[in-house]
Amino acid sequence: MRRWLAVGPIAATAALAGCGDPPCPGPREGGLCRMVRVDGLDAHGELGFRFGEPLDLDGDGVEDLIGGARRAGEPDTGEAAAWTRTGALLHRWPGVDVDGLFGHIVLAVPDLDGDGAADVVISAPNAVVDGEVRGLIEAYALDGRRLWRALGRPYDGFGWHLARAGDRDGDGVEDLWAGAPSNPAAAHVYLVSGATGAVVRTITSPRADDQFGWYLTPVDDLDGDGVDDLAIGAPTAAIDGIRRGAVLLVSGATGATLREIVGERAGAEHGIMVAAVDDLDGDGVGEVAIGAPADEDAATPGHGEVVIASGATGATLRRLGGGEDGELYGRMLARLDDLDGDGVRDLAIGAPWWHDRDGRVEIRSARSFALLGELHGSESGWLGWHLTRADGGLVASQLHLDADRGALELYVVD
Repeated sequence: MRRWLAVGPIAATAALAGCGDPPCPGPREGGLCRMVRVDGLDAHGELGFRFGEPLDLDGDGVEDLIGGARRAGEPDTGEAAAWTRTGALLHRWPGVDVDGLFGHIVLAVPDLDGDGAADVVISAPNAVVDGEVRGLIEAYALDGRRLWRALGRPYDGFGWHLARAGDRDGDGVEDLWAGAPSNPAAAHVYLVSGATGAVVRTITSPRADDQFGWYLTPVDDLDGDGVDDLAIGAPTAAIDGIRRGAVLLVSGATGATLREIVGERAGAEHGIMVAAVDDLDGDGVGEVAIGAPADEDAATPGHGEVVIASGATGATLRRLGGGEDGELYGRMLARLDDLDGDGVRDLAIGAPWWHDRDGRVEIRSARSFALLGELHGSESGWLGWHLTRADGGLVASQLHLDADRGALELYVVD
């Protein structure tokens, strides 16, 4: 198993180890070993709001890591950075715009400029350009060269979420999905060229004021055309006048809507989080996990839930419920590796407001939904605000740990 390190802006303190390397450098909990925790340095930086899986950036054959602290700097200009697995700083990208949220999400993507190494894409969804809040997405090589810049429409929230799209325009370069949920009149999801930053396709929400594109994730090929499709969350979508939330499953090839999965509980924010799940019902089509973490009054959330829905029909296959009132169960989801060896990749579920907002993360078998392990945060740190897969484990953020500095923690199966 490869060795992994979780890191954050500015700070890079670590102890290297690997799954099965004695002793575990951090505490063991629920069958998982904490390999390392790295804390943000800015007292308000919010390290780890959203981040992607690691890729090899420096061409040494080992995946490097990325992180963003969208409120770091003075005053609140944000930053992103990349490191080797030893914690050595590879490069740092500082933001410019005050309150632009630069580093809101940082994504490593395969080679965009033909130099053989992966690159980094960074969003600033509140960036001001020419006097207007337009949002931007920038792609960078490891040496700091900006490869391209893409600008959103005014007040669109362009780049609120990003996801890898594969090569959709046939130019041999991986493209990106970009969510822009902020315009109440018409929210959008864009297909952005990885080579140039140009918008290749626009998918427009079927409803107003639904936060369409708040979160999006590639899912398995649902329509059998050989192209992975896309799940788009619209957590405030009103159906028959009731804010139930919805998830649209759209064709990755054309952007056409394949089906819609509507929430059942009013105000539950159904679709604020979505994740792909392997085929569970044997129909040859992958499923979708959907977070619905709030109660009818989203300001005082109750028992959240995660709905496992059929990718083929949208029917509910399973419901998983939260354990504590107000913990925001299902506020974050991530498909992991097959950690229990049953042939199905497993699922991480975040509940970042558990126990006075200490936060917790469940690791569940996606075949049986048995609890494989559980992680617990501390100091009102919001553990589980964001999660992503790592080799044999996961990386989790504690967004508000230590005066909102934030922290990233890497766990692997012990």
